[in-house]
Amino acid sequence: MQTSRREQNKIEKRERIIKASLSLFSEKGLENTSISDIVEVSKIGRGTFYNYYNTPKDVFCEIIDRLNCEINFEVKEAQAGVDNAYDFLYASFKAYFDLVSTGKMAMFHKNNQNQIRSVSYNSESILSIVKNMQDDIKRFPEVSLVDDMYFRMFSLVAISSASELFICSHQKYFEASKEKMAHFLANLFVKGLHDFSASTHNNALDV
Repeated sequence: MQTSRREQNKIEKRERIIKASLSLFSEKGLENTSISDIVEVSKIGRGTFYNYYNTPKDVFCEIIDRLNCEINFEVKEAQAGVDNAYDFLYASFKAYFDLVSTGKMAMFHKNNQNQIRSVSYNSESILSIVKNMQDDIKRFPEVSLVDDMYFRMFSLVAISSASELFICSHQKYFEASKEKMAHFLANLFVKGLHDFSASTHNNALDV
């Protein structure tokens, strides 16, 4: 069905708000961005802003949801066809680092660390990423965590670790390529999964 001109205008205005807000959040952070800032940069009326959002945080939440959906898509694409846990994790981490390493995205993460943490784990899109990793990692024979709770904890830790490592790299705590960071995390988690799987299996035999 063809989109009406009225609907197209609404979409365009929302996208202008999103684009302007992303630039402002990347430059100044959410806490230092006002509605007046967004209205000025997006070149819309203040009343128009309220047709779509109530606060800058509402826009921020939509940006996080969109970003997480894009991450989920790119990670799933990268994971296609892999046949072992290392390649699965390396592809996942590398796809994430590729997506968030552009200049604007790097600044967005650097200047909104606390807000990203607080918003992301209340987001359906991040929970979808966690669920996908939780389900997908089970298919590899070298991983046997027995209890679904452990798969969920692993997925949460893996995803949050990638985000924290990325932020630390841009805070200049270390210098490493995206490939090296993905390799480090994949090796770390594969070894951890293997050792933990072995210990839980041995404990089960001892009971």
